Amino acid sequence: MEGSVPPPADDSRLRTAMRLPQTARSDIAPPLGLFSRPVLRSALIIAILISVTSSFDMFLILNVGGNYRFCQVIAPVLIALAILKVSCRARLPTLGLIPLSIWLLFQCAFVSVTDFWPKSLGYCLWLLLNLAMIFSFVQLFSDTAWALNSMLRWYARSFALIAGFGIVQFALLLLGFPGPFVSQFSLLGNLPRANGFSYEPSYFATYLLIGFVFVGSLRRAHSVLLPPRTLLVIYWLTAIAIALSLSRMGIVFLLVDVLFAQLAPWLKVIKDLATFRIRVSKVRALAPSLVLVAGVAPLATALTIALEHNPEVTLMLLGGTGISDTAAHSVLRREGTFEETLTVFVEHPLIGRSLGGVSSAIADLSGIRIHSFEESKEFEGMSVFAEVLSASGLIGFIPFCCFVIVTIRRPLKLAAESSPYYAGILRGLVRSLIFAWAILQFNQNILRPYLWVHLAVLASVYSAACLSARVPVSQDGWRTATAFAAWERTPQTPSR
Repeated sequence: MEGSVPPPADDSRLRTAMRLPQTARSDIAPPLGLFSRPVLRSALIIAILISVTSSFDMFLILNVGGNYRFCQVIAPVLIALAILKVSCRARLPTLGLIPLSIWLLFQCAFVSVTDFWPKSLGYCLWLLLNLAMIFSFVQLFSDTAWALNSMLRWYARSFALIAGFGIVQFALLLLGFPGPFVSQFSLLGNLPRANGFSYEPSYFATYLLIGFVFVGSLRRAHSVLLPPRTLLVIYWLTAIAIALSLSRMGIVFLLVDVLFAQLAPWLKVIKDLATFRIRVSKVRALAPSLVLVAGVAPLATALTIALEHNPEVTLMLLGGTGISDTAAHSVLRREGTFEETLTVFVEHPLIGRSLGGVSSAIADLSGIRIHSFEESKEFEGMSVFAEVLSASGLIGFIPFCCFVIVTIRRPLKLAAESSPYYAGILRGLVRSLIFAWAILQFNQNILRPYLWVHLAVLASVYSAACLSARVPVSQDGWRTATAFAAWERTPQTPSR
């Protein structure tokens, strides 16, 4: 069937939604030779483990001359399996691979421009690993339906698992029990901040925001990827965990996503009113936003009254922002680091100081010479786009911008031409990617594993959507040998 990826044979709900054939064809045969189902299942398990552990900064860390996360340690196995699969059949096109490869080569070419080159070299290897991971996800899962669907389902569930741990972490400390991996408490001193397995609560909230926006988009699109109740549980778990992290930026972006989601139906009604047309279905779509306003208004009023009677809580919430005569240390620190990051670009506008050399360049501004990875952590840049600009200069920033634009524009364009199944997932992944880029403008380190895992998932779905329009698929999720051979003889570029 064209325009859809078939689910596993036992998933009748997805099969009905996608209008898949109910009888198997007799010419079905896995076209991948040595690459068997057990091997692909092993690759799927590794991909799921990478998704679940992508936010781990304090658990399952290998410390051997540096910190290596579990997801990074097992990623080479996935890459090796992808190479094995590519050796059995033609390579699938990968979204954004060319501009990302050019950016990587640019970073490698100027490793020596920084004072502390080991960090620059390490960042280049880290970026290479992320690029290879994106390539591997596409090659392993894009052309096999049951694997793609399983990977997507577990990717969505992984956010619930980590959010659930953060909630338990908060509850244990609140009840007086030891809270594992808790790194920070609120300014009041007795209220813990959920941080999951991340270094700090803001990192935890940044990770969960991706899942919150993605799952929320799936719910609004009525996606059949997961049951509605499952999506609702994941949605609320991630929302609660972000709130318990007490990360102001995380909470702000969560509210922005909710606000944008509720504005969309109103914009449609206003558009109809401008043309003197009113559709009952669009008016009914306003009900959720009206219910939300009816529920939030009294809560906001009660919260305002409570804060007026508890000024110490107000000072805690506003502390570090400079609002209402409170201390502005948080804002000033971010502004200062951001200015220093841009100063590095001004001093090295063409080729920058390499991705791992920004911290050394910032330290140089204060007359400090970096000699170790630990010393460099005190001088990290602020805002990932400013960090990339300072690291790459104007020349290297061009392929990076192309990569960002390609990974947003092409999936959205394809979503407009795809089946509802693909359209909902692609739009959800792109929407959450945009929110990830936005919140990372207020923090550092573009090489966070969960960002690149998300890009790998997006690239896989994009490739599958392109491929499904050109290659028929069988009931059990394997493409027929005849169809696949025909596809191999066609140009290896997306049809859209």
